[in-house]
Parts: sequence; C-alpha cells; structure tokens
Amino acid sequence: MRVLHLEDSTNDAELVAAALASDGLICDLRRVETREAFVAALADPFDLILADFALPSFDGARAQALARDRQPATPFIFVSGTLGEDVATERLKSGATDYVLKHHLARLPRVVRRALLEAAERAARERAQEEIRQLNADLERRVTERTLELAAANRALRLAKEEAESANHAKSDFLSRMSHDLRTPLNAILGFAQLLELEQQDEASRDHVAQILQAGRHLLGLINEVLDIARIEAGQLPLSPEPVDVAEVAGHVLALIRPIADEQQVALVDRVAADGTHVMADRQRLRQVLLNLLSNAVKYNRSGGTVTVSAERSAAGRVRLLVADTGRGLPPEYAALLFRPFERLGAEQTDIEGTGLGLALSKGLTELMGGTIGATSTPGVGSTFWIELACVDAPAAGARDAAAVAPRPARATTSGTVLYIEDNSSNVRLFERIVRHRPAVQLLTAAQGARGLELAIGHQPDLIFLDLHLPDMNGEDVLHRLWAEDRTRRIPVIVLSADALPAQSRRLLAAGATGYLTKPFEIARVLELLDEVLSARTSD
Repeated sequence: MRVLHLEDSTNDAELVAAALASDGLICDLRRVETREAFVAALADPFDLILADFALPSFDGARAQALARDRQPATPFIFVSGTLGEDVATERLKSGATDYVLKHHLARLPRVVRRALLEAAERAARERAQEEIRQLNADLERRVTERTLELAAANRALRLAKEEAESANHAKSDFLSRMSHDLRTPLNAILGFAQLLELEQQDEASRDHVAQILQAGRHLLGLINEVLDIARIEAGQLPLSPEPVDVAEVAGHVLALIRPIADEQQVALVDRVAADGTHVMADRQRLRQVLLNLLSNAVKYNRSGGTVTVSAERSAAGRVRLLVADTGRGLPPEYAALLFRPFERLGAEQTDIEGTGLGLALSKGLTELMGGTIGATSTPGVGSTFWIELACVDAPAAGARDAAAVAPRPARATTSGTVLYIEDNSSNVRLFERIVRHRPAVQLLTAAQGARGLELAIGHQPDLIFLDLHLPDMNGEDVLHRLWAEDRTRRIPVIVLSADALPAQSRRLLAAGATGYLTKPFEIARVLELLDEVLSARTSD
C-alpha cells in the first residue's frame, strides 16, 4: 500500500508507520514536510494520504484542498495531536475521510482499513456507474444508429415502392397503348373483311375473304397471347376462380378442336370420367390452357395419330389433367426450354404454324390458378402434357344455372339516330358500312370529343358509340360530361376501344357506360346492340 504522509516530525512519522505495521498493514510510506514537496508527491498515485493538521509553513486544511483537486478518490485522514472536535467536524464536512489523534494511534489501523474499504466500495460503485453510463451511451449510440439505418431503409423502401408503382403504371400504360395500337388497325382489317364476307357471292371471293379473316384472327390471337403474358408478368391479369367441372371443360375444348383434328386425321379420345370432379380454376383460363395443349397435341401429331385427354385424382387432394399425343416426341435436352416464350424447339424449321407463346402462357395461367404444369416425352413415341389443380367440392345444385339469352334477331326495321365519336377514319368508314345494314338508322360522326358533345346535346341521339382515344380529350372524360349534362344523361353509351384491359372495362361500366366492346369487334355483335338498344328506346 502506497501512503503519502504529510508530517514535519520524524519521530511522529515513525510512530505512525509502527502503528500500521503492528496491525499487518505493510506500507510504502513517503513522508513530506512542505507544500512544495506535497504538491510534487501528488503527481504520483497513492492508496492513502495521512496529514498532520499543523505544520510550521503549511497546514492540513490547505493540504486537504490540494489532495481533493488532484486525487479526489484517495482517502484523506488527519493524524494530529492538536485537532479539536470543531475543527475535526469541519474537516469531515469538507471531505476528509476520518481523523485520529496522535495519542490514540492504536485506532489508526482500524480507521485506515475502514477508509480503504469505503474507498474500494466507492471505486467499485463509480466503476459500475461508469459502466452503466458507457452502456447507456452505447445503447443511445446504437439506438441512434439503428434509427438512422431504419430511416434510411424506410427511405429506400419508399423509393423502391415509388419506383415499383411507377414501373407498374408504366407497364399499365404500355399494355394499354400496345393493346390500342395493335388492335386498332386489326379492327379495320377484320371489320371490312367481315363486311366483304357478308356481301360476296362467288366462291373465289369468299375464299379470299376467308383467308384474310383467318390471318387476321391468327394475328389477333398472337396479340392476345403477348398481352396476356405481359399482364401475368406485371401482375395485372385478374382471375375469377370457382369450382369447375373437369369433364365439362374437357368436353367443351375437345368439341372446339375436333374440326382441326379431323382435318389433320388425328383421332381425339376423351377419357375424362363424368363423375362430378371439380377443380378450383378460372373457367375461361382453364379452357384456354387446355385448348393450347390440345392444339399443340394435334398440330405436332402425325397423320393417323391420336390425342387422349384423361384426368386422375391424387391422394394430396389434387386433380391432374393429361393430354397425351402420338407425335414425334421431344429429346431430353428440350425439357428445360419447353415453357419459355418464343421457343419452338426446332418446329420453326418446319411448315407448322406457331409462335412459341402457347406453353409459356399456359404455364403462367396455370400457376396463377394455384396449379402446376409439366410434361414427359419420348422421342418417336409421343408426349404427355399435364396440369394439376386443387380438387374442390361441386357447387350447390342450381348455383350456375342461368337462362341463356339468345341474341336478338337482326331487324331491318330498326330505326333511330346513332352518334359515333371516333377520330380514326378507317374505323368511321367501317362503321358507316355496318350501319348500311340498318337503313332506317341515321349515323352522325364526330372526330373530336368536344364536337361529339355538341352533337349529343344538339341532336339527342338514341345511342352513342364512343372511342376512348380522341385527339382533344380522353373518351372517359366525354363519358363523364355526358353524364353530368341533364340533356344527355339518359342516352346509352357503348364504349368501343382497342384497350382490352378488364380493369378499364369494369371502371367505365361503373362510370355509366351501357356496354364495352373491344376492338376488333364482331360486326354481328354491333348489329345486335343496335337492334337491342334502339328497339328498347323506340318502345319507351
């Protein structure tokens, strides 16, 4: 133990050292007599300071003050022969640890031990408090850092969300624009071809028109597949899942594909049992997937081959629909390429038509319906493609019963005034030709939305056909203004648009449109709408 002893008497210093040693306190004792020596000694650390109160050129009170400034944690004990009770009390209040009178040095070891113990406890408390302060400071620092990190992460998430929303909006705009720009010219091609089909009498002309319609509808199918794949990738393809009878859907699709199979001399075999098995699927999309698989099975088959459709239930509560053909089969290295867009797996070198989109679209649709799709193939033997969907209970009897509404027969006596708001001159000419099949119908046309609103107010037409993409305003704005105007609110409005997005159709119908037709439209459906709406207006 290192002890600094302020004492001018050598004899008293020795007595102090002896008293400590007698109790087993081994000390490295350094004695000083003057202020200068005391200040110099305080530069080194000590475990204990002992001080006389009265010295010739210095005193204990000032020594205590110096020690408090330089070594505040070191116990300070007065050892003096002249320290009165009042002075001792004052020194204790000023921070002295204790005091011992020189004629009671026997008390000194006990006082020193207590002082050292209290100092050690105080030091331990201070260390603990310092550790707590450090821990708190570290915690505050970590909280601050984490808060900053979370704030940065939130900003990044917000930016990512904004970018994703922007990308989704861009995809939606792209899909809408592509749908419009691709379908608009097809509307004129298919529309005029349908009119020619109605008007041509000789066999050669009808064959030419049939070729135009076949090519146009093939192109329309390709456009629909491309847009469907894009919608799946963008997460914008809505579905309407419901319990679907497997045998019913298989029978419907087989009936559709049978003329093509007969033409290519391919036999169709239906082995789907009519046992009421149902799967959870979107009815229209399930038909589309099966039609794709059956079309491929027939198209890539051999003359005199067979295509077999079957269904089997698994113990896991799933139903697997299989389409097996007796075609040329596929080598194993093609397995990884089967469901990639635009992959035709060597068929592009043959005269078999195709785009390589059907299987990619089928995969996307099947997975959207919660199912899986796959294939097995043996070269020279054939291929089997399958889809698996969740098996569900059949719906309650009568849940899907609905009276089929037969289309209203066309009547040449249909009369009234129709306003067509459309800026595309080819579509206007097509519509003029269509209306000629209803001689009693007067047709007004407007190439701009504002002009269309003027004609609607001025002529009070019985029916308005409205295009959405107009040069001066959006067709949706025209619809809103027609509804906002008392004089035009009751006029039925049929929206004609090349935009095939279902969300837009639902929004416009909710906004007041009577109907929504997607270009290219079927002329028979336009004539049917003319008859229905104008006849209803006349009867009113």
